[in-house]
Amino acid sequence: MAQRGCGPEEAFDLLRRASQQFNVPVRVLAAQLVNRVQRLGPQAAPVLHEALRDAHAAPTVEALLDEVLAFALTLLHAERGNVQLADPATGVLRIAAQHGFGPEFMEYFATVTDDKSACGRAAQQHAQVVISDVTTDPGFAPHRDIALASGFYAVQSTPLVNRAGHLVGMLSTHFPRPTTPPHRDLQIISHFGALVGESLSTLLSGAQADGLLPHSGPAAGDQV
Repeated sequence: MAQRGCGPEEAFDLLRRASQQFNVPVRVLAAQLVNRVQRLGPQAAPVLHEALRDAHAAPTVEALLDEVLAFALTLLHAERGNVQLADPATGVLRIAAQHGFGPEFMEYFATVTDDKSACGRAAQQHAQVVISDVTTDPGFAPHRDIALASGFYAVQSTPLVNRAGHLVGMLSTHFPRPTTPPHRDLQIISHFGALVGESLSTLLSGAQADGLLPHSGPAAGDQV
């Protein structure tokens, strides 16, 4: 009501439509939003509202991924980023949307199964991972050359997890210099990722049922 300047009936209708989009009961969605705004502070409400509105308007998997990535890049002031989808059978991460990367990066990180990269660690830990400087992080050493060649020195990766706790995808943003994003912004991305994970899970299931996406399983020639 405060954000839209509307009455309770219109506000509830907005919440109801978001509930349908994310396939989450209204009472659960309302409780989650209230709890997160309380924890993040009142200034977080407009940010979450804007992100939810844009995601709600995305009718397809591709559109949703583009909206999610655009929101993360804007919020974290990042120049590059990508969204990966997780194979539910193997856990392999595959890039499904990206911004700012060339073919060398895309080929190198076409599939990820290790726990050295930020996205690989986040997938293994089911938790947000921030590497503030890839040149000093020992675990990232195997991927350091491609990172510098691709123009980033820092990266954060946030899991997209559905209601059942299953990893659906990964949202990563990359920075041109050593960086630690503000804690509040990382919290917003983390909470948003949980909501997006459920919506993405529903869209992916529908797309597979309609034959628009292949069913899970390793593809020939996949490498780390």
